[in-house]
Amino acid sequence: MDKQDLRGMAALITGGGTEVAGAVALALAHAGVQVGLCGPQADLLELAASPIRSMGGVCLALESELDSLEAAEAARDQALAVFGRLDLLIMVSPFWAGGLIHNHSVKAWDAVLNANLRQPFLAARAVLPVFRAQQHGEVMAIGSDSALGFYAQDGAFGVAMHGLSALMELIRLENAESGIRTHILSPGVAASFDADFTGKPTLSVSHVAEWAVWVLTRPPHLRGSGPILI
Repeated sequence: MDKQDLRGMAALITGGGTEVAGAVALALAHAGVQVGLCGPQADLLELAASPIRSMGGVCLALESELDSLEAAEAARDQALAVFGRLDLLIMVSPFWAGGLIHNHSVKAWDAVLNANLRQPFLAARAVLPVFRAQQHGEVMAIGSDSALGFYAQDGAFGVAMHGLSALMELIRLENAESGIRTHILSPGVAASFDADFTGKPTLSVSHVAEWAVWVLTRPPHLRGSGPILI
């Protein structure tokens, strides 16, 4: 079966200040994708964009809190203006915070649900009309293995990951007939390097990026599935 060729496509990636988002952006750039990294911290966006630009790739740094539909639509429109197209939406969960439910920090709860569930909804809400109009697109969520079980003290993050899986399933059900595929990657804790201090192999952000590219290059007629544990 022929793989899907990503060359010339354009991607919008949320959680742009994270190592995972930076690694995915770099891997996609190597595959010929134009990349827009969206996140709240300009310095981290530029840090991730630098190696892509150094290799001759295209990377747009989109500083945004993604705190409203208008902000998500503005990021979408900036990407479309620069790239002239949009094919991939990749939503990276930016951080963990948890606690026992009976004394969970309300501030942390709100921040985690906002970053890991509300922002993906806003990004999808902004981009899906474009994908539906063009009758193609890929929506990927990169979350956590917390979506596949329940763990004490996972708190808001566990709730957000289960909610993210539900959101992605609804997107799949409502948009499959419009040529839109959905994918969920559920990695464990990803380290910066491929081995720990003893030399033992470990899951790294580059491994997560490799998985993301592999999934996106599956033949277009293959439908996405539920969370893929990495």
